[in-house]
Amino acid sequence: MRLVQTAGAAVVMTAASLFSYAEEPFSAESLRQSQAELLLQIDQLRQETQALRGLMEELSYQLGQMSSDQKTRYLDLDQRLGELVRIQKDAVTAQSTQITPVPGSAVEGPDGSVTTQNQAPQIADQDAYNAAFQLIRERQFEGALSAMESFVQTYPDSDLVLDARFWRGQVFDVLGRDQEAIEAFKSLTLVAPDYRRILQVKVKLGKLLIKNQDVMNGRKILQEVITKAPESVEAGLASRELEKIN
Repeated sequence: MRLVQTAGAAVVMTAASLFSYAEEPFSAESLRQSQAELLLQIDQLRQETQALRGLMEELSYQLGQMSSDQKTRYLDLDQRLGELVRIQKDAVTAQSTQITPVPGSAVEGPDGSVTTQNQAPQIADQDAYNAAFQLIRERQFEGALSAMESFVQTYPDSDLVLDARFWRGQVFDVLGRDQEAIEAFKSLTLVAPDYRRILQVKVKLGKLLIKNQDVMNGRKILQEVITKAPESVEAGLASRELEKIN
């Protein structure tokens, strides 16, 4: 930047000198002096221009290096993220395969004899639930249904059982398996009327019943949501569903 300012100043000084000389009376001596000064300034300007060109080339090189370094760092970060995702998927797969048969279930031995399996689950219920839910996030819905069902059977006393049953109903709905979704949501309303997501369950159930020509029961369930929690988001959803059939 300093070189640029110096070069610019030299150009301005040269131009000013030319105008100044143009206004003075010409003589041989003054002309020779003016030419010598002008040649000196031109030579100085040439040197500064060369220095400026060298500086520009250096800056261009440095910018190229910075761009290359940033690209390398980006590729390295992308590779690290990809590796992290792969590790997480492998961990989820490993956890899901570690879920053991239901305690008390019958297992056939190598000799054909049948014994009762009393082994406790090898992983915590939260870890098993997370592994099953990860399959939903990855849209592996069939695997998620099996994993959630296995969770319910393996951890019947877990606080997460109702959530697992709720998500089974949601997955059935996504897959268009309406009757299975209806049964899953209907079961929740019967066994867990105080479940924290019961309003969501009822809205889903009401919509599915109406969709499958059971308009009377579907309307009734949606109205229950509005009556029980008129200020809730679910009540607004239920009202919109009722407006569609009115």
